[in-house]
Amino acid sequence: MMPALLAVIFILFFFVPSALSAERYKEPIFEVEKIPNLVYASGVPHLAKKHMITSLVSGLKTSSNDIPVLWFYQNDNETKDEDLRFDLYQPQNDTAKRRPLVIIVHGGAFVSGGRDDQNQPIVAYSDSLAARGYVVASIDYRIGLVLKTVRNKMFLDSSDFKRAVQWGVQDLQAAIQYFKVNAKDYGINPNRIFVVGCSSGAILALQSSIENAEAKPDAVISLWGAVIDKVQIKNISVPVLLVHGTRDEIIPFKEGRMLNLDSVKEKNSYMPGYGSAAKAFNIKFSSPIFYGSFVIDSVLNNRRINHESFFVEGEGHEFYGKEPYKADVLKRLVEFLYKNLQ
Repeated sequence: MMPALLAVIFILFFFVPSALSAERYKEPIFEVEKIPNLVYASGVPHLAKKHMITSLVSGLKTSSNDIPVLWFYQNDNETKDEDLRFDLYQPQNDTAKRRPLVIIVHGGAFVSGGRDDQNQPIVAYSDSLAARGYVVASIDYRIGLVLKTVRNKMFLDSSDFKRAVQWGVQDLQAAIQYFKVNAKDYGINPNRIFVVGCSSGAILALQSSIENAEAKPDAVISLWGAVIDKVQIKNISVPVLLVHGTRDEIIPFKEGRMLNLDSVKEKNSYMPGYGSAAKAFNIKFSSPIFYGSFVIDSVLNNRRINHESFFVEGEGHEFYGKEPYKADVLKRLVEFLYKNLQ
C-alpha cells in the first residue's frame, strides 16, 4: 500500500499544480475577491455645475425603463476637485507575485455609465478575468458633456467631445502610471498592463495606445471603438484587438460623427437615455469625425502592425450581450490576452 500511496502523493504534488498552471489565464479556476472604491488619483478637476436637463432626464426614469442618468453640465469653467477611483478584482488565495493587470474602461458616450455599472457586460468581464488569474481594475474616468444653448436650441459640440476625450485619456494614463508605480503592492507585472475598453471607453483605450508616453498599455482590446485623428493611427505600436459591428450607428464602423444620427432619437434606440433626451428636448449632437475599426484595421494592415479584428456583418452597437456572440466575444478577448502574455 505504501508505494501506491507515495505514487498518488507524487502525482498530486508534481502534476496537479502544473495542470492548474497550464489553465491559468484561460479558464476560471479562482474565486474572486472584490475591493471597491480604491483611489488612483486625487484632486482631479471635474465639471461642477450641472445642467437642469440632468435632473429632468433622471425624472423620466421609471421601474419599467432603462434610462441612465446623463451627466450634462452648463460650462467647463467651473470645476471641483474629486478623486478618481477603481474597483479591484483579484483571484483569492493566489500566490503569484507578478500577475498581468487588466484595466476595464466602461462605456456611456462620455455622459453615463460607471465602473460598477451592472448593465454593461464589460463590467462582468472584471469578475471573469480575475477568475482566470488576472488582477483587474475597473476604473472611473471623468464623464460629462457641456450642453450649450444658443437661440433656445441646445446642442453638444465637437470641441466639448474633444475635451471629454482628452480628459478621459489623461485619466486612463494616470491609472496606468499608478499601477506601474505601485505594482508590488498589487502583485502585478508593470510590463503587462492591458486595457479593455467599451464604446467611449474603447476610444480612450485606443487613444492611450497612440500617445507617446510612458503610461501606455501593453495591449488594447477595443469593443466598438474609434480614434479622433486618422493620421495618428500609424502611431499605434501595441497589439490591438478590434471588435465591431458593421452597422454601428453610435460609434461609426468606418468614419463619421458619434451619436449624430436620427437613430439615437428613436424610442427603441440602443441608447435610451440619449434617445429620450434628444427627443424630449430636441438636443442636437455635433461630435468630431471619428475613425472606426474598419479604418484602423486598414491602416494597421498596411503598416503590418500586430492586431486582430472581429467584424460582424449587419450588427450594431454593443452586441456582446446578445446571442450568439456573448460567449464568442469573451472567448476572443481571453485568447488575445493570453497570446500577449509571452
